[in-house]
Amino acid sequence: MFATPRPVRPSYAPHARRWLAALVLAGVAAKASALELSMWVMPVTTNAQNDIPALIAPWVKAHPGITVRVTVLDWESGWNKITAAAASRRGPDLLELGSTWMPAIAAMGGLEPLSAAQLAEVGNGTPYYPEIWKTTQVFGRQGVYGLPWYADVRAAYYRTDVFREAGVDPAQAFATWDSFHDALRKINGLTVKGKRIGALAYAGKNDWNVVHNLAPWIWNAGGDVLSADAKHSGLDSPQALRAIDFYSRLAVEGLVPSNALEKDSDILEGAWVGGEYGVIFSGPWLMRRILETPRGSVARENFDVAPYPAGPSGHATFFGGSNLAIFKGSRHKAEAWDLVKYLGGKEPQVRLSQLSSMMPARIDAANDPAWTARHPAFAKLTAIAADGRAYPPIPAWGPLETVYTKHLGQLAELTSGIGDKYSEPAMRAMVRDTVSEANKVLEEAE
Repeated sequence: MFATPRPVRPSYAPHARRWLAALVLAGVAAKASALELSMWVMPVTTNAQNDIPALIAPWVKAHPGITVRVTVLDWESGWNKITAAAASRRGPDLLELGSTWMPAIAAMGGLEPLSAAQLAEVGNGTPYYPEIWKTTQVFGRQGVYGLPWYADVRAAYYRTDVFREAGVDPAQAFATWDSFHDALRKINGLTVKGKRIGALAYAGKNDWNVVHNLAPWIWNAGGDVLSADAKHSGLDSPQALRAIDFYSRLAVEGLVPSNALEKDSDILEGAWVGGEYGVIFSGPWLMRRILETPRGSVARENFDVAPYPAGPSGHATFFGGSNLAIFKGSRHKAEAWDLVKYLGGKEPQVRLSQLSSMMPARIDAANDPAWTARHPAFAKLTAIAADGRAYPPIPAWGPLETVYTKHLGQLAELTSGIGDKYSEPAMRAMVRDTVSEANKVLEEAE
């Protein structure tokens, strides 16, 4: 015998249905408000997976219901992942792009151009260094595709104790090519604090910095890496050839130890910090490496920075860095822009500089005491940036740089006596081969 089910009281049933419906609606509303932005960045700090979320935490706090998922890529594989995302339109909401990568991804249609209203919100780029601002665009086309985030400015890092021991005035040493050459001769081979000093450390064929290291010398000679219309290589101009010859002969003369030409920048920077070299040209990340050494260490207590020695046409330096952009496939472009705009602001850029030692891309942030007062060298980097120069933002820069790196890296073998002995005709022949292959890349990109 079964008991008859107890009926629900009529007065309770409508309330139960309304209560359940309210729960469902609340769940839907909660889901609707829980918006997640996906952000791809490079390892700009030693612990970017924690540092970048900390950097954007004030923005997240001011935007309840929005979370940001940060993915840290690496420079080696990042290009392939970003180009694949651009081609498929499936990727993050916003991302960091190296300044030479941005034109290519923009030309692929992978980035959302900024509107006139958005540009007006950031003063049409006036807060940023003009040379860095132009890397947010594509050469010869209309449109801006993001905001500068941080800057890489190159300078000479030198050992003050070594210069003092050699009786060399740094102000004079970095004044001209000739005075720099003389200074290297005087410091080369000195024994300081128990170590024999190599005058200059610059990387050879096994380094990604080959072009960046050489470009300032070419600019300061009055040449360029590309023609004015960016359709042809500029390495075979008389000015560029003069610079390449000057730079190469520093190694031929033994002012760059031959074993240095077989190493990459990271190894050489470690050797410079360890007291093995007098001068190295590098970026602001070297400041972090120096200041992380113990107090009293050779590098930390005996270093300073200087601009590139002035050539016939000045003392420009390489100016690069990274930009932030909105991905074309993002479904949350308004929110992504708000975060990009925040990170492009003064305070977040100053904070990032403190975390990374990379220079702010904003002029006001690069002159803020929170950056410049950390060490006298930071203020000098800001002063050097006034002569910073970026490459033309062409979509074909990636394959072009690969060609330049491959051929110009072979100068290391020529200058160190591997194979043919160095001569100006041999160098010119190598440059001709470089230009020929480079022009093919540029023609195919038309």
